[in-house]
Amino acid sequence: MSILILIWGLGYPVMKFGMQFSPPLIYTGLRTIISGMFLMALAFYSGEPLNLRDTWKALLISTVFNVLLFFGASAFAVQLLPSGIASILLYAQPIMVGLLAHFLLHELLTLRKITGLLFGFLGVAIISYKGLTGDLSLQGVIMGLLSALGWTFGTLLVKRHNPRSIYWFIAIPFIGGGVLLFCMGLAVGEQPTAIVWNLPFISALLWGAIIGLGASWVIWFHLVRTVEASTLSANTFLVPVVSVIGGALFLGEKVPPSLYLGGALVVLGIYQVNRPTSKTSTGVMGNQ
Repeated sequence: MSILILIWGLGYPVMKFGMQFSPPLIYTGLRTIISGMFLMALAFYSGEPLNLRDTWKALLISTVFNVLLFFGASAFAVQLLPSGIASILLYAQPIMVGLLAHFLLHELLTLRKITGLLFGFLGVAIISYKGLTGDLSLQGVIMGLLSALGWTFGTLLVKRHNPRSIYWFIAIPFIGGGVLLFCMGLAVGEQPTAIVWNLPFISALLWGAIIGLGASWVIWFHLVRTVEASTLSANTFLVPVVSVIGGALFLGEKVPPSLYLGGALVVLGIYQVNRPTSKTSTGVMGNQ
């Protein structure tokens, strides 16, 4: 989990750097396609069976939620909204997972867990407050919420279906969804000729594809299969903290004072969610 948080936390500064040389949807599509091809090569190397006949429905749903909604909607949200609002909407995901996992996965939703999720969300809001200025776009808000919903249902889908081959389960949606994202970029007027094919862009693209997406999503889905979805999602509240630090180290961005208070609330929230439940505690929805 620590490795995953570090990769995702550094992913935003790397993505922001890479988008200096490419239109956003085309960049997102290329990165996703390359990641899918890398994972497909690993699937062939490991000898894992595709079993498309039994998994095509789950693969289709994963393409819609994990790629098109999550990646595509978040790219639009970042364009249409101040960065702080976009972050806050995206990190409503752990709260959505915590609520829906109770009904769909029968994970107990305790008062302690709800409190921890709210602490974590408040911490992200405080860290992101610098980006809260500016006019709000209704389309941007909708895209931000769709992105969080896509990530939520994509996570719950993997937890519920427990696919045999993680490589194939990620690779096929990434390739299919990446092609669609690339085409969406063309449809809204983005041009491949606008890409600056220099060493910094290629390095950012490959790092984002192989490490930022490929390796991190394999880790994420392995964790989803073995850890409570609500508990796991709560730990992602640390990603914005690492992103702010990464932006300061690699992009020269200033560390806002809000990081200290917001980071403390995030840590407190994660502790609350992960703290072992006492035998006498009672669930808010359902019994122990």
